[in-house]
Amino acid sequence: MSYQLFEYPEGKTNYQINNEDGGKTTITIEKWVADVLQIELKNVHERIQAAYDKVLKEKPELTRRERGNLIRQMATKTADSYQETKKNVLGWNNDDLLNSL
Repeated sequence: MSYQLFEYPEGKTNYQINNEDGGKTTITIEKWVADVLQIELKNVHERIQAAYDKVLKEKPELTRRERGNLIRQMATKTADSYQETKKNVLGWNNDDLLNSL
């Protein structure tokens, strides 16, 4: 499915992970990011959990919201590294956007 040129689709995907207390928490990322990651990565859930654990270890002073924002940024950066898959998912990629300017 492709979307309007240079627009991201609406929607989010939730990943439930374990927090620092052993309880459950949810990380929500943009649908297109999740779609790209699902195609390119073996286990997105494990990667989200690993990112959470890494952020918690390296930046324990961050608030819950700040941790979530950083994990979302990491996921988006990873998805953006797969430009061909991004084009397949969205119908456009960063090169198309730059070429249109």
